[in-house]
Amino acid sequence: MGIDDRLTRAGGPAVSGFLVSATAAWSKTLGHSLSGVYIHGSLATDAFNPRTSDIDVVVATRVLTDAATNRQLRDLQLQMLGWGDERWAERLEVVYAPARALTTREVPAVSVLELHPDEGFKVAPLGPEFLIQRYLLRTSGITLFGRDVTKLVPQITTGELRAAQIGALREWWLPQLEFPGRFLDRAYQAYAVLTMCRALCLLTLGKVVTKPDAAAWALRGAYLEPWRSLIRSAVAYPGGRQTDQRGATIDFIRFALEEAGIGHEAPSS
Repeated sequence: MGIDDRLTRAGGPAVSGFLVSATAAWSKTLGHSLSGVYIHGSLATDAFNPRTSDIDVVVATRVLTDAATNRQLRDLQLQMLGWGDERWAERLEVVYAPARALTTREVPAVSVLELHPDEGFKVAPLGPEFLIQRYLLRTSGITLFGRDVTKLVPQITTGELRAAQIGALREWWLPQLEFPGRFLDRAYQAYAVLTMCRALCLLTLGKVVTKPDAAAWALRGAYLEPWRSLIRSAVAYPGGRQTDQRGATIDFIRFALEEAGIGHEAPSS
């Protein structure tokens, strides 16, 4: 299968070349068990920022990977770290999911191997965020190996998307307010603010949009006017004079949770 022009246009030849090599390596490691390699996120929606964006991939397998296979995939990742001058392997965010997780109506209750740039490898249950990833694969996914992913994923309703977004806020972002140490990282502050813009846009309009488009939406109307300075700072990161925004970022997350009907009380001082 040839390289989708969107991949080269968004990421450039270095990124597309790396992903071709990575797909070949996954195929060699997984053999017949490999069902598909699919790109979603900023690379598939022409919103990739080479300074800050992750490379979002779903590697679909015919059966759930076992402990031995997971060790092989971890070893392969160490090999990838030496590929190329740009160190794109360190930007990989990968879900190794059984193919049926893409094609069934409900997200199956299984635990899968995941790779995150800031956390490394972990085995975790597929959560509500995976339904949003499936939507992006259906609407704009890029197929590097296997059947065309846009024809594999069943239709997802606006109600299902909103419910998945609320679930992601509850399961991933709410617990971070209890242990907010990672918000000391300025890059993570910017990421969190743009992610909240995207979540609020989905809850308000019923649309999944890119982080830049979500930020533009947030800055246009009166709805998020009190947060405009914080959002502009997140959009500008890492350029310009950047000050620590930890407190404001946490307050914005708390606001998004309340808008989603979740709510979180600030700890007493």
